[in-house]
Amino acid sequence: MPKGIHILLVDDSPTILNLLGLVLRQLGHEVTTARDGLEALEKASRQPVDLIITDLNMPRMDGLAFVAKWRASEAGRRTPIIMLSTEAQPHDRKAALNQGADLYLVKPVSTSDLAKAVASLLS
Repeated sequence: MPKGIHILLVDDSPTILNLLGLVLRQLGHEVTTARDGLEALEKASRQPVDLIITDLNMPRMDGLAFVAKWRASEAGRRTPIIMLSTEAQPHDRKAALNQGADLYLVKPVSTSDLAKAVASLLS
């Protein structure tokens, strides 16, 4: 897997942002964080990202709306996206994949499962 990729991590939980950010940085990646979809759109439009990991339920703009808007942009068509949520119902997974997420993972996710997911989308 390529090292030094730039990942945009989107979640309204400071704990999740800190924990997953630490894990991703330990894997050798650059991480930018955002607390909701609106902030994520702003940051991703200013600086190219190689991968997005986003929560589903967030204030202002949730993960589904964010993914739909990002996929509608030129850069968004080719950016791999992992939806990471506490929602484990099949309809949540289906909605995320239908909006354009490439993978759907359920929190809590192990470090090894997250690393494998990132590697699979970047290989």
